[in-house]
Amino acid sequence: MNQPASPDNWTPPFTVGEVLVSPVEFTPESIRQFATQVGDFNPLHHDLATAKKSRFGGLIASGAHTTAMMLGSLAQHVTPRCASLGLECTFRLRRAVPADTTVFAEWTVTAVTAKPSWNGHTVALDAVLRRDDVRFITGGMLILVMPTDAQIPQA
Repeated sequence: MNQPASPDNWTPPFTVGEVLVSPVEFTPESIRQFATQVGDFNPLHHDLATAKKSRFGGLIASGAHTTAMMLGSLAQHVTPRCASLGLECTFRLRRAVPADTTVFAEWTVTAVTAKPSWNGHTVALDAVLRRDDVRFITGGMLILVMPTDAQIPQA
């Protein structure tokens, strides 16, 4: 019978300098749907006529929507590789994300640190949501990573 990987002898599947990139699309429909699901009825997320009169010139995604999509994009890269738990995150909303926009969520690994007392390693990442040179969101994340089977109690 195979023994599960021990955090003591496990090498996390991330390297400092590695960049994890995912495209993220914001459509008028996804903006309205997300805002409705979270109870955000700001007309800038729902009413095109009102949003067109605003300084944004059209519908924009909510901050909750953009940051949730960033977190989801990170999970898409981490989950196939190992188990993880979020420990800290910060975001700075720099520009509104307009509807009908595809942007890129980029996560850059800045540190990988063994944490034996937590049975894993912490991975620090810098984040940016961008399109070309336009940065919509910047931030960072600290996650705990461990072998996939580390969260399953052993019999």
